[in-house]
Amino acid sequence: MGNKKNEIQWKETPKGKIFFQLLLPLLAEFFTTFLHTFWGSMAGIPSTPTHFSALNRTVTTQEWAADYLLSGLVPAMQAGFAVWMLIVGFFKICVVHFNPAISVGFLVSGDLSFKLFLPYVIMQCMGAIFAAFIAQTLRGEMLVPFYISDDANIPAIFFCEVITTGIIIFYTLAMVVDKSYDQATGPLAIGMTVFQGILAGKWIGAGCLNPARWFGPAVMAGGKAWNYHWVLWVADCVGAAIFAVFYMSFFAPADRVWVMKIGTGNKTSSNKPEDQELVERKKEPSSPL
Repeated sequence: MGNKKNEIQWKETPKGKIFFQLLLPLLAEFFTTFLHTFWGSMAGIPSTPTHFSALNRTVTTQEWAADYLLSGLVPAMQAGFAVWMLIVGFFKICVVHFNPAISVGFLVSGDLSFKLFLPYVIMQCMGAIFAAFIAQTLRGEMLVPFYISDDANIPAIFFCEVITTGIIIFYTLAMVVDKSYDQATGPLAIGMTVFQGILAGKWIGAGCLNPARWFGPAVMAGGKAWNYHWVLWVADCVGAAIFAVFYMSFFAPADRVWVMKIGTGNKTSSNKPEDQELVERKKEPSSPL
């Protein structure tokens, strides 16, 4: 108990506030986005034929793409489990976003101040660029970023990104906004929304869910990697905002749900809970009328 009290006192000092409320969260955004992008980039399929000496043959990109297990399930599982691991790893340190869309969701819900929004996104993008640079150097080949072809169905990709990314925001807010949330599998559920989102968008060219994750590889690859790249940012952030409003309006905890605050303003009828008032009324003598 004493250690907890000392920890709170230390965090309330001027130096503690600067470190724990600014420097630590920004560093966490850089590091977690770096890890997420690095793991994904290193696990991606090869952009050129890759020779496996143990098998004495060369595996081509086309062979990988034809295998649903390798081109569909594995990337989805890798991303989902990575998100789960990052949330669990930083659970006691700070609330990590490592995704601009998540930051938008927290901005809408009021759990991220506007002055920190842009620094968060900048650190996320920097972490992704650094990770993509290292991954490309280690692999010795150009990374395969998130491409949107010229003949893609842009409206379908846009609305799929809005829905799938929005669901991630919904699950994230449900775990963070409600301070009484005690479901231990919450981080896993968020990771699985990423898994489901990638599978859902796979066959129409969607499944980004995190524009910063693909910003780094796009910077390294250049060229066609920027084709319709704006769609990823706009769709994911719009989906985050819509689903954050949806959650806060109807599903947030009783003390924060927006729909209950309509027309109430700052007026309060009593400092006592409603149930307590009913009990006290029952104790009073009944009116003869």
